[in-house]
Amino acid sequence: MMRARRFLALLASLALPALPLPARAEPAPAAHSADAAPGFARAIAAARAGDTATAAAMFLPLARAGNAQAQFNLALLFYDGRGLPQNHAEGLYWAWRARLGGVSEARALIDRMADAATPDLRKALAARITADLDPRLKAGEGRAMLEMSFVLSDLLPEPDLTGAYVWQALSAAFETPNALAARNATFARLPPEDRPKAQEQAMAQLKTLCDSGLADPVCGALF
Repeated sequence: MMRARRFLALLASLALPALPLPARAEPAPAAHSADAAPGFARAIAAARAGDTATAAAMFLPLARAGNAQAQFNLALLFYDGRGLPQNHAEGLYWAWRARLGGVSEARALIDRMADAATPDLRKALAARITADLDPRLKAGEGRAMLEMSFVLSDLLPEPDLTGAYVWQALSAAFETPNALAARNATFARLPPEDRPKAQEQAMAQLKTLCDSGLADPVCGALF
């Protein structure tokens, strides 16, 4: 009973306003279509009623469509093994998707599953999330660029700070919320001798996007 109350308390917290983001730069909470709200509310209601299998089935399409709160709830279900077989690898995947989507509570859930996050699993999760982000990156979506930067800096077992800076620099150029702070923080962590190369790589990555069909005025102006 205590376990069930703890789980439902976590779900109930999602009805409250989002917690403030930590001082460390993170992606801001993502905006989602109002059309997803009724389905999400029904899924929460099913979970609170103890029908976690129905809740999981309802959260899954919302999570796949990019709803960060649904991703967080799905991660909780995988973590606790309620409505779905317990699977910390899947729980970590959805918790990371939720964290990148701006759900601040997801970081605590990721920390709870730290023992499962082996270097090999972290590499696999990074590859899986990179594949998720790839279409949005090619479309020039600044938020996806910021999310990609945190995959490189925080999810990989050996952080790729140069790669993170590249995506943050592009995201900041596209005026993505929180990208400027993230870019500056990563730049400060880079060794001084690596900074010019990182900036060159950001320009090269922009050219790659432009050459692949990115529709942005800067492409015609620069290249």
